Amino acid sequence: MYVDDWITGQDTREEAFLISLHAENIMKEAGMEMRKWISNDTTLMSHRTAKGIDTYPVDTSVSLGSNKTKVLGLAWQTLDDCLTLDTKGLLEFISTNKNTKRFLLQAIGKIFDPLGLISPFNIRMKCLIQELWKNKIT
Repeated sequence: MYVDDWITGQDTREEAFLISLHAENIMKEAGMEMRKWISNDTTLMSHRTAKGIDTYPVDTSVSLGSNKTKVLGLAWQTLDDCLTLDTKGLLEFISTNKNTKRFLLQAIGKIFDPLGLISPFNIRMKCLIQELWKNKIT
């Protein structure tokens, strides 16, 4: 079995600690080892480090002093506790201005959104493709 990333949130440090222990126990029962742990709570991070679990550092591609780390294709701003999407690569791709249905499909395919957070945008793009085909626009 393989588990890539798991993200969750809790209202209190104690709840977060308990769910982390529960997750660790589930992994042990399945014969797997928990690795690369990150939290925006320094107490939880130090507890994980003391237990010998690798605490995942901030994203090394981001400048030093930043509070970003990558999770499920998104950037997690740990201090603000918010998720952001890096659109730079997509905007560079779109800026080539190829006006074809194939190009539009490629652009839509470049959007990685496993949590469905930007589905309202994606669905509009997919509806546009549908309209292009329905109206036989080349």
